[in-house]
Amino acid sequence: MKPVHPDASTVAPMIDVDTTGIASDASPHDVFMRAALEAARRGMLAGEPPVGACLVADGEIVVTRSNAVIGELDITAHAEMRVIREACRQLRKLDLSGSTLYVTVEPCLMCLTACHYAGIGKVVYGAGIADMNAVTGNELAAAPANDLPLKLEGGCLAAECRGLIVTWSGSRQAGSVS
Repeated sequence: MKPVHPDASTVAPMIDVDTTGIASDASPHDVFMRAALEAARRGMLAGEPPVGACLVADGEIVVTRSNAVIGELDITAHAEMRVIREACRQLRKLDLSGSTLYVTVEPCLMCLTACHYAGIGKVVYGAGIADMNAVTGNELAAAPANDLPLKLEGGCLAAECRGLIVTWSGSRQAGSVS
C-alpha cells in the first residue's frame, strides 16, 4: 500500500498563493518561497526532511511539493524532482523554459541536473546545502554557480529556511522524526 503524502492535494495547475499575513512590500521571491516553506513544513510533519519546492511560470504557482523520500521509499523523491515530474504531467510538456524553481534548500546535483534538462532557467533557494549537510553529513554540493547553465540565486528567506532545518534536526535527535 502506497502512503498518501500530505501535499498530494496541490495538483491543480496555477495555484493561487494565499498572501494573507505577507507584507505588501514583500518581494515576489518571498511570496513564492513561502509556498515552498509551507510544503517543507507539511513534509516535515510527515516525517520527511524539511525541503519544499515551488515551480512558478508566468508569475503563478504551477505546483508545490515536499520531499517524499521516506514515505515513497524512493531516493529520487526530492521536492525538486517531484515538482518537475508533476509540472511536466500537468502542463503536458517536458520543456519548462521560462519557469523559476523556488526551493527551501540549495538543490543537490541530481536536482540541478533535472532542472537543466527541464529547461528551468532560474533556481532560487533559501538555506545553503552546507546547512543541510551540517545536520545530515550526507549532502553533495553542486559545481560552482558560474559553471552551471542555469542561474542560481541563494539566500531567499534563508534564516527561516535554516530554522526549519534546525527544528527538524532537534526532532531527529529527540527521536520523533526520521
